[in-house]
Amino acid sequence: MAIYVWQGKFDRIKLGEGFTRQFGKDPHFDASAIPHMELLLGFMESDIRLTDIRWIAYMLATAYWETTSLKKETVPMLDKHGKQRTDKKGNPLVRSRQSWLITMSPVEEVGKGANRQYFLPVKVKSLPTGEARVTEQDGDQFTVTAKGRDSAITKGAKLGVPATQKAVKAYSDDDGTELKYYGRGYVQLTWWSNYAKAGANLNMGLQLLLDPDMVLQPEIAYKLMAQGMLTGEGFANGRKLEKYFHGATTDYIKARAMVNGSDNAMKIATIAKDFETILLAAKS
Repeated sequence: MAIYVWQGKFDRIKLGEGFTRQFGKDPHFDASAIPHMELLLGFMESDIRLTDIRWIAYMLATAYWETTSLKKETVPMLDKHGKQRTDKKGNPLVRSRQSWLITMSPVEEVGKGANRQYFLPVKVKSLPTGEARVTEQDGDQFTVTAKGRDSAITKGAKLGVPATQKAVKAYSDDDGTELKYYGRGYVQLTWWSNYAKAGANLNMGLQLLLDPDMVLQPEIAYKLMAQGMLTGEGFANGRKLEKYFHGATTDYIKARAMVNGSDNAMKIATIAKDFETILLAAKS
């Protein structure tokens, strides 16, 4: 539909006002997320592949949901009457607490993959051939090509180990760099094999395998999310934005299948509709 066709900039004042109006009553609301949301939107404005406001709205909603994370904040200490407590000198007393807050910025997985088969670190060694060798805690080894394809070196090698796996001698003796591949990004990228494939899909070779914290850089995190949702590669499992949003077709609920089946699909759909309202009002 013509109302959704769009390539251009969005008014930042209207955008911030709309964000606060639509989400300000959310118990996880944090105004400090607004500049991060604007940065993310800036990547979208510059991406000529994005031609539909609904695509942008759903990507923003996904980031909103996936990056709501535990943050430490300082809050006043109150007495039983709700009044500020002070010390003997009259200085206000405060305390630290952790709260689930909207960030709209790339985050690390809470718990860093604890109890999952990708929780433990692996060792990664760059090879003169331009490939890399990956050694897991149980001694299984793999070769990874510059195109992100992995193949077993050890007979019967299988990806992943239990979180309780003790390192065998082959792992301890390996001269690779120890790295961890828990979730990072706007959309959580997990497993070393997926870091390798994702980097190759972005024409970055094995950079993400060799330096997984690069996924926390906003521009790279955006490219990963956009690559998946626009091409169906990686986490999207062949599903693309255009499948759910084209012409008169709008399906914010089923679009969740691109990221995580139907998990919290209704809640994210509501957020996406709110972003659609904000974006339509902020067209400049």
